[in-house]
Amino acid sequence: RDPGPESNSKTNMAISQSIVVLLLLAVVGIHCANVDVDLTANAEPFAHYWKRCVGSGHMALGARADWRAHMLKVRNELGFIGVRGHGILDDDMSIIIDGQYNFYNVDQVYDFLLSIGVRPVVELSFMPRALAKCNRVTCEYAFNDPVGGYKGLVMPPADFNDWYKLVRAFTEHLLERYGLEEISQWHFEVWNELWGMDYPGNYMQLYNASAVAVKEIHPTLKIGGPATMQVQYVADFIQRAHAAGLPVDFVSTHFYPSDPACSDDPAGKRDVDCFANTVLGAYNASAAAGLPFYLTEYNDGLEGGDHRDKAYGAAFVLHNIPLLRQLDMFSFWTFTDIFEEGGLYSTPFSNAFGIQNIYGIAKPVYRAFQQLNDAGDLLAQTLVSNTSGVTAFTTIVSNSPHEAFKGARVFLTNFKRNDFPLSADTVTLTIHHAPSVSPPQYAAVSYIDNTHCNPRGAWEAMGSPAYPTPAQLAALDTASKLVETSMPLTVTSPTSVTLQLRLDRYASAFVHF
Repeated sequence: RDPGPESNSKTNMAISQSIVVLLLLAVVGIHCANVDVDLTANAEPFAHYWKRCVGSGHMALGARADWRAHMLKVRNELGFIGVRGHGILDDDMSIIIDGQYNFYNVDQVYDFLLSIGVRPVVELSFMPRALAKCNRVTCEYAFNDPVGGYKGLVMPPADFNDWYKLVRAFTEHLLERYGLEEISQWHFEVWNELWGMDYPGNYMQLYNASAVAVKEIHPTLKIGGPATMQVQYVADFIQRAHAAGLPVDFVSTHFYPSDPACSDDPAGKRDVDCFANTVLGAYNASAAAGLPFYLTEYNDGLEGGDHRDKAYGAAFVLHNIPLLRQLDMFSFWTFTDIFEEGGLYSTPFSNAFGIQNIYGIAKPVYRAFQQLNDAGDLLAQTLVSNTSGVTAFTTIVSNSPHEAFKGARVFLTNFKRNDFPLSADTVTLTIHHAPSVSPPQYAAVSYIDNTHCNPRGAWEAMGSPAYPTPAQLAALDTASKLVETSMPLTVTSPTSVTLQLRLDRYASAFVHF
């Protein structure tokens, strides 16, 4: 029927009001983005590749009660099933005493990890002083022999055959203690970031000795490298190893968005997704050789400030997870601020690398991983338009359009690298469903931003106490938690519902039904 002039007038008024709202949002610097999720389209597999490993400080910390409590927490709440840390062969592990191998401390750490369902990514590092044959004056340590217990000796062995014998004995001990079925699922990574090693010279000799030693214990054990910083030498390492007939079961490297390729190189500085694109370039070299690719260190940047304690870190992870889903391993550095590379700081929030602070208070990035732990194993079709910085992805647990809302989760974040301009965004989220589906009336929504999951902000509001009381720690824990709000969905057609959200700069939102 003809709607008539009254209806047309109402429609024109609604349009006018919408235009006014849009203009007002523009005036106050708020952008408007659209996110469309199609639950009727075919979904694609979504592996939880980020859970396969998380980083730690040096492995002697594994004897500490707080380190263990934090490890158990991320296993249970975030789903991490692997951990990689430096220095399993360091002198602080008492690996060589009076010329004899001693693996008791290794057993204490690895026994605990396996007891909670976490496997080590075995970084073969660093050099026992007995093999470097240096003294207190001539030994070269990572971070210039810092305050604290961490004494990573970064020198080649005086004789590479001595390193071969150590790695062989170490691997044989692991086989005898844990069995082939178990350790054949581990990964042995040679060294870390070429610390104290020139490339290819000393490093390829070290890799050769390590690979021969590990494979002599059993050919099914997995070994790889080069574990470089800044995705260096990935293709070259593959070529050299293959040319020398050395086994390579996986390729590993590290990258941070603060590395020179993104912070100094003109092309990288212009690329808002320099981090993901650089990592994918290294992945492609590994994939061309038919090898798994492990990014065994990353986070949202090594520069100073407070971003690792704030919502920025969570937004960085949520923005990059869907971009890098081809990766086989994506190991965040690190799972706790119980960390000694420059000494263990007592300040509750110091922009340290962990996803939880020294007291186990969850930082915003921890909560991002907590939400990801509940993600489905399928990716639904999600399109973002008219966006300034908003990205989104949707996971589901069923490929049936009649069950699509069951387990569906939408992950939204407003992120650009911190050297790019970014404004707040108002997001219209539209969920498209099959005609036969009765959509839910409400969605559960939670946020990570300056006012949600911000324990550092709460700590600063307390006056930044150096040693918080138990009551203050309880308040900080409460401030760190996700809070869900029930929001009504608007039916916009027989096959769609909508929801409006606001995302401040570096904010993230989670929607489920």
